[in-house]
Amino acid sequence: MSSAGKSGPRYALGMDIGGTHLRAGLYALTAGRLERAPSPIASLREKVGDQRSPEALCSRISVILKKLWLSAGLPESDFNVSEIALGIAFAGMMSGHEGHVANSPHFGWRDVPFGKLLRAELGKSSLVILNDVNAATFAEFEINPKSERNDILCLFVGTGIGAGAVCGDQLLLGATNTASELGHVKVAWGEDARLCACGRRGCVEAYAGGVALQSRAQRELADNPSSLVVALAGDISSIHPGHIDQAAAQGDIYAQSLYSEIAPLLGLALANAVTLLNPDMVVLGGGVLDNAPVLKEKALEHFREFVNPPALIGLSIRDARYADSAGMLGAALFALRSSTL
Repeated sequence: MSSAGKSGPRYALGMDIGGTHLRAGLYALTAGRLERAPSPIASLREKVGDQRSPEALCSRISVILKKLWLSAGLPESDFNVSEIALGIAFAGMMSGHEGHVANSPHFGWRDVPFGKLLRAELGKSSLVILNDVNAATFAEFEINPKSERNDILCLFVGTGIGAGAVCGDQLLLGATNTASELGHVKVAWGEDARLCACGRRGCVEAYAGGVALQSRAQRELADNPSSLVVALAGDISSIHPGHIDQAAAQGDIYAQSLYSEIAPLLGLALANAVTLLNPDMVVLGGGVLDNAPVLKEKALEHFREFVNPPALIGLSIRDARYADSAGMLGAALFALRSSTL
């Protein structure tokens, strides 16, 4: 293969496989931290669709890899999957460091050896599979001005709640690759604690995750249709967290009452993580936080109340930068760093 040598740009494929969409990008990269996000030399975005078995997905990844190579105008004769760093950001809880998926509600997977199956499909021993939030975290870390430092904590509140951390220049994965599952930190307990999709009670995701917030508001407002939340949404079934936030900003009693319950819990979970990890920077993102500025500000107020004060010294807080591209970009960058090519 006439791929660029190890001293020059190398090819890396990053793929972000979410519950609805699959995004992939082929990059020509050089090793080391970057000050701006690179553009892929070829990319695609398509629906995941109904074929969600591990075998079907592995076969699809193989096809996409070659498709992007050719779309980039690279010679077919030079295509060699063993010389492309491959990183997958996957919407699921991982187990171990070989790409084993412990649980992915989006795909209905439990205890699936995804990495082993994909290596067999591609004939490639070296690839990385990350939880999608860890991949996004790595992008936020790896592409930074030189003035930014090496310890960050990312909190993403979207459909669920996820987090990732880089400590001392290393992505924090933990002994079994389940570190930073902040959405499943307990903020309530007992029989009255809300049930989480993970099957346990009291997780912060069960209170402040997008799905939990939306379904709760729809259920409770069925008996309170006079709320401004319903007027903004048009009907009960169309309510989403952005409507709740707009209503809270305009003084709606229901929305403000809801926020008085969940904002302290979200702030508490973040405060405990910062107290434990002592990062230089907190990065906030995800569809809920991006579209709910009132909730974000209230949660940060409680965060500052609960966090260990010395952990605030020098701490900066900023919004996530890379939106939908973060997963595939972070996966590509992490694969390149991990590659033994």
